Amino acid sequence: MLKHGEFVAPEIALLNGQETKPNKVSEESLSGVQRRFSKRAKASTEPSALGNVTVAFKEAMAFGMAGGSAQGRGVMLMAALVMICLGVWLVPMFIPWAIDLFSSWNHPFLMLQAIVAGFLIFYLYPRWFYALLKLDLFGLDDQPVVFDRANRKVYRLFPPLDGSAEAWGQRLRKRPVLLQAAEYDWDCIEGEYRATLAGTGKTVSRMHSLTLVVRDYPKEGEKEGRLLDEFDVGNSLSLGPTTVPMLWEHIRRFMEEKGPAVPKGEPMQVFERPRNLWQSMGVVSPFGPRFLWWWRTNRFITVIILLTFPVTLPFALLWSTCNWISHMTMRETIWPRDVLERVGQPVRGTARFEA
Repeated sequence: MLKHGEFVAPEIALLNGQETKPNKVSEESLSGVQRRFSKRAKASTEPSALGNVTVAFKEAMAFGMAGGSAQGRGVMLMAALVMICLGVWLVPMFIPWAIDLFSSWNHPFLMLQAIVAGFLIFYLYPRWFYALLKLDLFGLDDQPVVFDRANRKVYRLFPPLDGSAEAWGQRLRKRPVLLQAAEYDWDCIEGEYRATLAGTGKTVSRMHSLTLVVRDYPKEGEKEGRLLDEFDVGNSLSLGPTTVPMLWEHIRRFMEEKGPAVPKGEPMQVFERPRNLWQSMGVVSPFGPRFLWWWRTNRFITVIILLTFPVTLPFALLWSTCNWISHMTMRETIWPRDVLERVGQPVRGTARFEA
């Protein structure tokens, strides 16, 4: 267990103490910090866990990995396969063209283009491909965030810092991964509603997130302590201008006012891992055993998918295949014993702890 102040997130450590100025709070901006929440004021009249609670304890609750939905598995593997197809198409075209340019030595500008193209294809391309594979093949089933109100702590669980869980030898053996934990004091955490503007050239969309900002205790003469970590909680697919305050309010009431780990009438997050290709088809599309669920919850999207089935069916088959492979290669995670000693045994849900 890494105590408060002993761990600085790698992406924060790269700043070498030169912390960038935080975005100003503006509810009218399309991107950046939309709102900073207070632990003493209500953020919403309708608190909701939004199905993010995976394990409930007597005085603690665990949120599942942000964005770790069953449907999202396989997307990165599918992108890697697309990169392979592009490489098979580009490399046979590039090699004769580059050889012709270098043999003539009459087109220095074109030669420079060939060098840049070669760098992209033979140096960066394999690294991007490798990074995509690592995200989906032999990945971890969960990296939870645990809210412990009895001790007023938040534990962030993640793979070992020595990188041992990333070695392909460990991945291929599918050995369970013993997670590490960073302990943060609840009093040093702030909640922020952030929005990120993303565009594809034709369309523009906003991604919404609930971000927990962790700082150290301020030293003498400091207005605020150094930045230790920033991480999102909750599945971004279910977050928006209305639901982000609802999720924060649920966390705030649980930690500050002894609210329930799971609001009455709400389900816990149930991770249903597909056991075969047919079940994966139902997870990613209506072309499977969950057609009625798709029809009830996403009727408009289901109609569009069915009407365009000559395109959507092959795409769903590719996605479901990658989804199934990703789930079949997934590795189980084990919580640290230190966390168990703090929170006790689960009263709802299951968690695998170190023996």
